[in-house]
Amino acid sequence: MKIENQKFRDKNKGFTLLELIAVLVILAALATIAIPIFINKSDEAKQVAHNTNLHMLRQQAQMYMLSHEPVADSADIIDAMVTEGFIKDRPTYPINSLNTYAVEVVSGKATVKLNGPVAPTLGITADTADTTNAASITYTFTFSASVTNFDITDVTVTNGTKGAFAGSGAVYTLVVTNTGVGVTQSISVADGAATSTVGGLESTSASKNIVLANTGESLVVGNYIKFGKYNGINSSGAPIVWRVINKTDIDSNGTQDLMLLSDRIITMKSYDAKDAAEADADRKNLGSNNWLNSNIREWLNSTAGANSVVYSTQKPDSTHVFVSGSAVNPYDTEAGFLNTNNFSNEEYNKIVSVINNTIVNDALDGSDGGSVNHGYDNAGADESVAAGTNYNTAYYITTTDKIFLPSLGELATYVDGELTHPSTVTDYLIAYTTPEARTQSNYGGDPANDTVPLDYWTRDAYPDASYITRLVYSDGMLGTGAANRGYYGIRPVLYLNSSNITLGAETGATASTAYTITGLN
Repeated sequence: MKIENQKFRDKNKGFTLLELIAVLVILAALATIAIPIFINKSDEAKQVAHNTNLHMLRQQAQMYMLSHEPVADSADIIDAMVTEGFIKDRPTYPINSLNTYAVEVVSGKATVKLNGPVAPTLGITADTADTTNAASITYTFTFSASVTNFDITDVTVTNGTKGAFAGSGAVYTLVVTNTGVGVTQSISVADGAATSTVGGLESTSASKNIVLANTGESLVVGNYIKFGKYNGINSSGAPIVWRVINKTDIDSNGTQDLMLLSDRIITMKSYDAKDAAEADADRKNLGSNNWLNSNIREWLNSTAGANSVVYSTQKPDSTHVFVSGSAVNPYDTEAGFLNTNNFSNEEYNKIVSVINNTIVNDALDGSDGGSVNHGYDNAGADESVAAGTNYNTAYYITTTDKIFLPSLGELATYVDGELTHPSTVTDYLIAYTTPEARTQSNYGGDPANDTVPLDYWTRDAYPDASYITRLVYSDGMLGTGAANRGYYGIRPVLYLNSSNITLGAETGATASTAYTITGLN
């Protein structure tokens, strides 16, 4: 029994030291055989993948060349092959990720090449348009590969102050607070600012420029802006200064539109010429107060050249406008207000066509709505549209216009008691003439200078007569005038689409500091 127990204990002793050493030697020998075999198999697989890539690129490059013959010389057409669907995506070199494939075209022959490691490239983007009035901009720095050693000190900023910096790997962000208006903010990163995580290659440089400017969207009620010009008879084509009197999406397209009223009277003209073809006796001698087919509406909205404006009724020539010694300011030969000499094609396209309601003589001209004649009040624009005057229920016609004269309602809502002339602190309802308007006019009773106000037309009819139209008098009170009188002022209105307008560095606070448009599309 003792002998058997001894044998049992001997069997459970395990390996001796010599036996363990022998096992390790055997395992090491096996490893020297197995690992190279594994590595060789992995390398073989990568080589097979590379050969497959070469075959695919050569074959598809030939297909691309055949479909585009001839093909201009190019260092690499792989991106074009991807874009046009000849290959799904750019293949990766399986043996070394730092190398890249290229398909070079020289003299009509495509060759697949293997380029060496490429330094990480950098792209800089911003969260604003290239022209902005934003207070700050967030820039994103995107490298083509993961990098290290990139920080806020690697970014150079002009016309801005660096703020929060964050990111890692291939993507980083920087917030910049903008400084200045009418200047360009420049963001730049020099060569070698960062190092690729794989390969240790230095990054390439990059830059981004943003124009810091006021834009059309930044304009507010009360601002002044120059838009278009007026080349009238005997006038020099000076820029027209307008004032923002309202801001609204008038055409419901998601963009705010600026309602502009000319700061000054830009010309003196009759509302409508007398017309022998009219059935009404007063209109035969004094013109019509119907905005729909008035001479002034047709002139304001015409793009025709000199002697080419089409008038649907009697044109405003020297025989049919008011005569005071001589015919007062006929304009039948003048080019239309929207002619390209006044507004470029780009400017014309920024003017929004709007649907207007205008007080009308229902008995003579019919109406598109309303139920009573307007019970006018001559005290002022506000009083003339008060509840007791029936303005909101008065007979009206509907027209579509690009340029129009102000209505009593528009003057009451946006001008009378709402705005003043900064220089004189008088109600903005009162209007003064431009030097060009006085030069153009042949009337002896015109204002002597810029500081003397003048009566001007509204587009609303005085509905108790066929020929009388509502006026704003020089003192800001309302009145009336016969349509063929050519000595009253024209103070036009338009809606300007505010998008994609870049403004100069002016303040826009006064007519003399009116914004200029430096970019328009």
